[in-house]
Amino acid sequence: MTVWLFWTGLVLGAIAMAGDFVVPSILARNYPGYSHLRDTISTLGTPESPVKHPLRVWLIVFGICFLGFAVGQASRFHLLTWCHWLYVTGIGAFGLGAGIVAGIFPEDPPETAETLSGKIHGISAGLGSMLLLLTPLCARGMVECSAVKGWNTLGFSIGLIAFILFLVSGKRSRFPGQWTGLWQRLFLAVLYSVLLLNAWAFRTSAS
Repeated sequence: MTVWLFWTGLVLGAIAMAGDFVVPSILARNYPGYSHLRDTISTLGTPESPVKHPLRVWLIVFGICFLGFAVGQASRFHLLTWCHWLYVTGIGAFGLGAGIVAGIFPEDPPETAETLSGKIHGISAGLGSMLLLLTPLCARGMVECSAVKGWNTLGFSIGLIAFILFLVSGKRSRFPGQWTGLWQRLFLAVLYSVLLLNAWAFRTSAS
């Protein structure tokens, strides 16, 4: 049963992670003026976006897949330390906050007054992202990830820099302040890579 849960969760997680780049790339073709370097993924779901409905549906699907990924990862834990709990919580919180909740409550259009929906979107996605950022640190304390501890350290370091740049971007018109979309995608690419690497380590340690 745990083997089935693990592989099902891993497939769902891989679909979610790949789709987080593929789906926005496809939808952006129908959004004139959209920039993958400057605009966030959530911009595709704002009320003025011509592709808001498919993007919101995708975010909910993404969140459900990510929750399945969290369950699959937890099914292979040898121990249940605070590192393990925080690790799976970070994955689940990201799926819930940056996926399901963000899909239900869309972001506000750029340079407009903040609405309740935009505030909920920002808080849920932000908290989910911060907890996801902690997962590489938690993995360093997990016996299942002992073989990839160095990669988790590197992933956290790069992810932290990208996350900080993402938070401060949009405030300036020059590099790096204008590349909000780039920093968001770099953050996601790094964290997703680490999560998949850890998942492979779970498979090896459990075999």
